[in-house]
Amino acid sequence: MSQVYTHYDNLKVARNAPPEVIRAAYKTLSQKFHPDRNPGNVDAARIMALINTSYEVLSDPDKRQEHDQWVALQERMAARETNVSSQPEPSPRPTQTAVIGAVSHVFRNWVLYGFAGLMVWAWATDKPSTPPPGPKPYQATPVFEQPKYVRPSAAPNDQPWPDSAGYIPIFPRTHANGLSTVTVDNSQNDSDVFVKLVSLDGPNAFPVRVFFIPAFGQFTLNKVTAGSYDIRYRNLNNGGLSRSEAFDLEETPTHEGTQFSNITMTLYKVQNGNMQTYGLSEAEF
Repeated sequence: MSQVYTHYDNLKVARNAPPEVIRAAYKTLSQKFHPDRNPGNVDAARIMALINTSYEVLSDPDKRQEHDQWVALQERMAARETNVSSQPEPSPRPTQTAVIGAVSHVFRNWVLYGFAGLMVWAWATDKPSTPPPGPKPYQATPVFEQPKYVRPSAAPNDQPWPDSAGYIPIFPRTHANGLSTVTVDNSQNDSDVFVKLVSLDGPNAFPVRVFFIPAFGQFTLNKVTAGSYDIRYRNLNNGGLSRSEAFDLEETPTHEGTQFSNITMTLYKVQNGNMQTYGLSEAEF
C-alpha cells in the first residue's frame, strides 16, 4: 500500500505528537528554512510555505482532527485498491461448442428474429429527431458582477479615518500586561491600512488590538502580553485582506531581569517581504 503523505511528514513528527512537540518542530524547521536566512533560495521559500501550512493545520485542534480523518480515509481507499488489484482478473471465454449452438439456434428461428428486428427498426425510425441546438451557449443562472470595492468614508467608530497612526477608540485594548512590543511597518506601501493584532491562544482566534496606519507610516504596540499572534489587515485602497504567519512573543526571566520580544513586521506591497502573508476571507477579519 502506498504511503499517504501528511502534514505530520512535513513537520517530521509522529501522528500522535502532542502540541508542544509540534510547536518545537515548527520552530526548528522555521529557523532552518526561513527566507531571511536563505535569501534568494527558491527551494527554501517553497519549503517554508509548506511548513507554515502544516503548522497552521496541526496547531488547530479542529483542523488537525479533520486532517486525521482525511488521512484515515485515504489509507482505507488505498487499501481497498490494493486488495482489488491483487485479485486475478476473471477471463471467461465461450467455448467453441457454445458458439456453434448459438449460431444454429438463430438459423432455426430466423423468421422470429427477422420479425423482431423489423419491429425494432419501425420503433426507432418513428421517434422524433433531436432538435438543433440554440444559436449561442445557454446558461440557466445569470452571472452577476461582484460589486466594486469602495473605500469606507469613515472608520468603524463612524469617525473620519485618523490623520496619523493610532488605535481605533471603539475597540477594546486587551493583552496589555506584558513587556513585548510589536511594530507594524507600512513604510513600503502607498495605501492606508486597517490592522488587527489577533491572539491565537485558546480555541478561537480574536483581535486584541485594532489600529490604523497611514501610507508610508508605522505603529508600535507596547506592553503586549506573551503568547501566539498574527497580524491581519485590510488595504484601504483596494479592499484586499491579508494575514501574516503566526509568531510568538516570549518573556524569559534571567539573572538581569526579564528578556522579552521586540518584533518589527514590514507590510510589503510585493511578496517575499520579511513577513509571509496569506489571503484572508471577510469572515476571518
